[in-house]
Amino acid sequence: MVEQIFSDGIGTITIIGGTVRLDFLIFSPNEKDADGRPKAIHLQRIVMAPESFLHSAEKIQEAAQALTKLGTTAHPSAEQTIAEPSAEMPKVLPPASERPAPPTAPKRPFP
Repeated sequence: MVEQIFSDGIGTITIIGGTVRLDFLIFSPNEKDADGRPKAIHLQRIVMAPESFLHSAEKIQEAAQALTKLGTTAHPSAEQTIAEPSAEMPKVLPPASERPAPPTAPKRPFP
């Protein structure tokens, strides 16, 4: 059996050190916010290379377009295949010897 993780959504997307971090959230069954709604809490983080994130964003856009076509009258159990997984994943990063040096922050004297 393939493990599945349910998430209520993405909370934060952060780019740090050349990687993209997606923080997935779930609504707490116990904790409430100031308005009495279930509080969103951190569930899991996925970290990926920028190229992989951009490829994933394209797939998400395809799924969003398919959902729009289904409209709001679609039954929740309706299934639609958005795209079959490609047989070959795109090259994520070139070898380290071919990558440009990361940018450096300008040096500032401390007061």
